[in-house]
Formats: sequence, C-alpha cells, structure tokens
Amino acid sequence: MEQDVDDKKLIASIILLERFVRDIYPSRKSSAIQPLQWSILRYLARMPADRREVRFIAKFLGLTRAPVTRAVAKLESRTLVCQRSNADDARTKTIYLTASGKTALEYDPVIDAVARVRTLPVDTQREFINSVRSIALETGGTNNDQSKEDIAR
Repeated sequence: MEQDVDDKKLIASIILLERFVRDIYPSRKSSAIQPLQWSILRYLARMPADRREVRFIAKFLGLTRAPVTRAVAKLESRTLVCQRSNADDARTKTIYLTASGKTALEYDPVIDAVARVRTLPVDTQREFINSVRSIALETGGTNNDQSKEDIAR
C-alpha cells in the first residue's frame, strides 16, 4: 500500500511542476510570445549562426519542422527574428535575432522561474537541478543525444 501513497505524491508533484512551468508564462493570449516561440528565441541566442536553421531548431526541440517553421514565421512577422539566405546553400535560411528579439529575451519568463527557484535554500536548489537533469537527460527526456548535450551546457 505504501507504493500507492508514493505514486500519488509523485503524480501530485508532477502536476505542480507542470503548473509551475505553465504559470511562468504571464499571458496566454494569441498576441503574446508563446512557449515554443520563447524556446526558439532562447535557442537562437545560444547557438552559432551555422546551427540557426529550422532543421537544427526542430531537432533540438524534438519537433518536426512544420511547427517550428510556423513559429519562426510568427516571430519574423513580429520582427523578433529575421531570416537570411544561407551563403553556402541558397535553399536554406539562417535565422537571426533582431534587436527586438534580444530585448524580448530580457523579459524571458524563464528568468522569473529562476528567481523563484533561487528563493529556495542552496542545497534544495542543487537537489532541484540534479533531479531535473537526471530525469530529462538520463531517462530519455529527448531522443536526441546532441540535443541532450546542447541542453546540458
């Protein structure tokens, strides 16, 4: 019977974690930057130009190209990113953050999440980091080994 109680606590904890993540995004309006779009902006801020193509972003995020292409188009229409033809292959485009995109990242909801985690005692912060890394990276949070390495950086 003890296992049932533990499962309930685990499920409750996962539900709270899901809520925590959902709640860091202040607006769910269609005019707001959506979670996938935030992920793309973060990716572009961290990766070198030769990795800023839809195919690399999709692979990193574990998605197909279609939703990433739509999200990039939306970000471009909001002037948060721009696309330029790749000098080596005109069929592909390299995606760049614009000044507005860089400014938007200053208000990244993840920064608020980090601030909330920082309110915990240091040992609890370390436990949180180790637990999340263990769950996401060691138990198959993504099927892409390169993405795991990129996330861990």
